[in-house]
Amino acid sequence: MTINRKTLFGIMAAMFIAAPAAMGQVTIVDQITSDGRNTVAQPQALGLLLIRQEPSASESAPGLSGEAAARQRLSGYRVQVFLDNNPSTAKSTARSRANAISSRFPELRTYVTYNSPYWRLRVGDFKSQAEAAAAAEDLRHAFPRSAKEIRVVRDNINLAN
Repeated sequence: MTINRKTLFGIMAAMFIAAPAAMGQVTIVDQITSDGRNTVAQPQALGLLLIRQEPSASESAPGLSGEAAARQRLSGYRVQVFLDNNPSTAKSTARSRANAISSRFPELRTYVTYNSPYWRLRVGDFKSQAEAAAAAEDLRHAFPRSAKEIRVVRDNINLAN
């Protein structure tokens, strides 16, 4: 007697489903078909992880401490001073310009970021475009060689509470 694969699979599936029931265990198939309703039980912690919650204005973001916890992110403006994708020089150029700006304008925060393939240097956290434009003008006067690269861009900014 030969048994084809489909028949063998059917017999094995029936044994797999019937064996736990014969031992007094309830299988998922029994649970699903018992009363025509499906119930999913999940831990409360899992439910909280599945719901994305933004921190309110009065509380800091979870997982942050110190200075980072005191900052809230919102849409605003920054001044982009440098943008380059040269793999051999862009990173060091962005960092050296950030140091030069920090020395000259200690009140402005600098942000060196990499978003493939570009290294960027952005400066400041400004709520309005006018504030960012004024800072851009100051940067153009302080660093005339970079004046053509300096421009105001929209970005997520950090604001101290």
